[in-house]
Amino acid sequence: MQLPDLSLLIALAVFWATYHVLKATVFKPLGEVLGEREKTVVAAATALQGALDRQAEVLADVDRRLLDARREALSQREAARAEAAARRQELLDAARADARRAADQAQAELDAAATAARTQLAADARSTAAELASTLLGRRVA
Repeated sequence: MQLPDLSLLIALAVFWATYHVLKATVFKPLGEVLGEREKTVVAAATALQGALDRQAEVLADVDRRLLDARREALSQREAARAEAAARRQELLDAARADARRAADQAQAELDAAATAARTQLAADARSTAAELASTLLGRRVA
């Protein structure tokens, strides 16, 4: 009688022994490393999303503040324009009032000079007429 072929049993025993050795030395540590890597990737993705959210909030805040600053600048510019326009109007009104006063004064001086000239002309006309009559008549006319 011949002994059964035990090579199959030996191959199975070697397979299972190799499997347990590899499981303990390679697969389990590799699984732990891959698990840690997955946790790290998830944590990094979460941190990245948080950072992106904070960045979006900061950008929105910066945009809001920039818009507020633009509005404030426009408001100040309009106020400065209004103030300049009011000041210009005041200067124009003052210049017009000065021009009116100067024109009224010049008109009064012209009226006074015209009245004086008329009076003088009337007096000169009488004396000239008297001289002319005296010269023509050859005697003194009163």
